Amino acid sequence: MKLYGILCIIVAVILLTAPMAALPLGASVAGEEDSSGEEAVSENLSEDVFSGEGDIISVFMTEDKVKEDMTMREYIIGAVAAEMPASYNEEALKVQALAAVTFAEYMKLNPEGENIMGADISDDSSQHQGYMSLQEMKEKWGDTFDSYYEKIENAVDAVIDKVITYNGEPVMAAYHAISSGRTESALDIWGSDVPYLQSVESEGDTESTRYESTAVFTADEIKEAFKDIEGVSFEGDGENWINIEKTSDSGAVLEITAGGKELTGMEVRNLLGLRSPDFTVSYEDGSFTFDVKGYGHGVGISQYGADYYAEQGMTYDEIIKHYYTGVEIEERKQ
Repeated sequence: MKLYGILCIIVAVILLTAPMAALPLGASVAGEEDSSGEEAVSENLSEDVFSGEGDIISVFMTEDKVKEDMTMREYIIGAVAAEMPASYNEEALKVQALAAVTFAEYMKLNPEGENIMGADISDDSSQHQGYMSLQEMKEKWGDTFDSYYEKIENAVDAVIDKVITYNGEPVMAAYHAISSGRTESALDIWGSDVPYLQSVESEGDTESTRYESTAVFTADEIKEAFKDIEGVSFEGDGENWINIEKTSDSGAVLEITAGGKELTGMEVRNLLGLRSPDFTVSYEDGSFTFDVKGYGHGVGISQYGADYYAEQGMTYDEIIKHYYTGVEIEERKQ
């Protein structure tokens, strides 16, 4: 199955350049699977992808290194609580809940096996999706726990029986916190074209208080950050150390030369801990200043953008179909 193969390639890239905000990728992420299992998955997809014995999912808790079984509903409530502010519009919370359900179903088709003790998914937000326990919600929300929990619970219950599909298959439901004002395509960020992960407008993101950020590094800090990259050598005038060569139409850095070595914007983002691969760099008085737009890898749903569109009156399904090109929302048979 061609699309399945493409997704496996993307997954391998993501695992090497994991973003700081949800992915799963939402959205930021799913593990690689041996190609020998590709045919079997393809044959059984239509029958088995939406099924589950009692709708149970196993989650690897990274801190305690244990595998915990729970209902899908319980898991999605905890995932939404961890991945999106409970203060967001309920339609945006439905978007997040449906993306979380879909990513969980996607992960079941792409098991990581021993990496997570045979669980379906982990609570590591840098690899899969975050998860917040009931006690953690109470500690975080305090007096607003009851209202926030009910709000998320209602959003989850509205979509728990649904899944986002492309050509009948659950999508890799990538999401991020804030785009540059336009999302990035999977092709530009991860190197493989995925029909439903295309660049689209994301109005409202520029209004976020976290839209812009700045990171300043000394020459020594730059050398330290890149010290393990083979072929990098910082010599002479710092003005020539780092040069952006190519950007996407949405603004993400695609190619950048650092110390004579060609890297991607995502690689530099991860090395320096920048909020996104959409940045410019300037050098003055021995310091390098990175001006960054957005938060996250920029592919798929913008969570802030989803909240903005919800506030403008769009429904969760309209928001989903805006960010994921050509998808459908189907019933998830349990």
